[in-house]
Amino acid sequence: MKKLDEFSRHQERLLEIHRLHDGLYARVAQRLGVDPSYVSRVARDERQSPKVKAALLADLLTIEKQRPRSRV
Repeated sequence: MKKLDEFSRHQERLLEIHRLHDGLYARVAQRLGVDPSYVSRVARDERQSPKVKAALLADLLTIEKQRPRSRV
């Protein structure tokens, strides 16, 4: 039972982390006035844009600060 509870908590932490990333490309795109698909291409290194890359990294750092910390 204890292992199941730990597994459930682990799953919930993973989902919470995922939810923090939800909409990342759309948020960055809206802020910069570009299409979300362009942001996605920059993230995959198919296109180059220092401005988009900097915005993505800034948002990811914000998400990293907000993400729940594991006690393991």
